[in-house]
Amino acid sequence: MKLIAFDLDGTLCNTLKDITDSLNRALVASGFPTFSDEEVCAMVGKSIDYMCQRAMKKGHENDWEPVRDRYYWDYSRHLCDYTRPYEGILDLIRELKQRGYLLAVVTNKPHAHAVSIVSTVFPHHGDDFSQVQGQAKKFELKPHPQSFEFVLNHLRVNKEDVIYVGDSDVDVYFAKNTGVRFVGVDWGFRGEAHLRAAGAETIIYHPMELLDVL
Repeated sequence: MKLIAFDLDGTLCNTLKDITDSLNRALVASGFPTFSDEEVCAMVGKSIDYMCQRAMKKGHENDWEPVRDRYYWDYSRHLCDYTRPYEGILDLIRELKQRGYLLAVVTNKPHAHAVSIVSTVFPHHGDDFSQVQGQAKKFELKPHPQSFEFVLNHLRVNKEDVIYVGDSDVDVYFAKNTGVRFVGVDWGFRGEAHLRAAGAETIIYHPMELLDVL
């Protein structure tokens, strides 16, 4: 293996409280009811649009775009209020770099948000991650492989030399569609049963267990 690529939300970092808080502020500003962390957790992983559409109450299904815009503005200002790497992630990143692996982040989170989080919560982000790729207009959302293939081409890495690490069914399908090996994490937003149902064969329960997989 040469490249280890990671999902961001629910894999490298626990971003749920900041997402929930920003969504709820956007909903209140638009006159809609709020949601718990657990309820928002079930909405995340595909896109901001998808999350905001899911947050609409009956009869207001077409009113999600102002909520989306308010959320984006608010989250840009509060995305690292509580967001931190999961326990063991910083140790894993340090060990992977010492072993000579290339590291990348490939996520459905908007690119500006992804770059801001990584640059804030990872103290050596410039040395640790060869590329951070969030969602951009030129790419289809994952599980379409377009963004991942862009990263592989940019880093000049063959697919057989890549592992993608993620926490959701979207991540399982993303790796499969790209043609790379997948490792699921049980500590994220979905858990082992969800990953197994999506076809994940390899699951780890603590970040440092990835070293055993390698």
